[in-house]
Amino acid sequence: MSTKWMGRLLLCLVFIITASGCSSVLGPGNTGGSAGSGSTGLSFSILVGEREMAGTSGRLLNEAYKEGNSIIELLRKSGIVTFAADGYSILEVNRVALSQDMMWEVQVNSKKLTDLNSKIEAGAAILFSAQPAAAGALFQPVILTVNGGSEQPELTHSHVLSFTEDLSVKGLMKNSGMIKLAENNKTILTVMDYTPLSSEEWKLKVNDKALLGNGVDMKLRPQDKLEISLVLR
Repeated sequence: MSTKWMGRLLLCLVFIITASGCSSVLGPGNTGGSAGSGSTGLSFSILVGEREMAGTSGRLLNEAYKEGNSIIELLRKSGIVTFAADGYSILEVNRVALSQDMMWEVQVNSKKLTDLNSKIEAGAAILFSAQPAAAGALFQPVILTVNGGSEQPELTHSHVLSFTEDLSVKGLMKNSGMIKLAENNKTILTVMDYTPLSSEEWKLKVNDKALLGNGVDMKLRPQDKLEISLVLR
């Protein structure tokens, strides 16, 4: 074989070895990772109807993961789930609470989970989905979110309630049990027992659009989200 062809063959071998090395580093199906996936590759999502509400909790889940953990151990360590006194019933997920006519369904890798003591493997996809508590019932949620911002972050919380006919912004606030309105039924006095300082006020948004004037009389639809934010004047 000529020196010319020998050189070309060696060059091809270098390219093949280099490409093989890159594949080994990335691993099968690895495209560089996704936000919040972490080194264990766990993914985490919360669905309320068509709305995704997981935020950045996937990072907490990955940081808490240890090989051999059961799902309930992982959830307790990460702190993203609040359990009832029995230690198993789920009250809140990522500060999202459901009304009494709803429940959380947990899925792992798209399969419904029936035992929280099951082991969780690295790379699993964990989904919490809000569902009606009664089998076959119509699921029409509306979401009330309180955003305490940097001033009162402990207030930040979402509550999922059932839609009713002719439900208005004002009606949702009254039905929530978390909000106290002034006598005019328009001005918010307290949210979760918090009274704003003179330098603060509550702002309302529906589906990320600010409400002005008589916005509290606005009629809502299923899947709407009302956000009450504490802001500086």
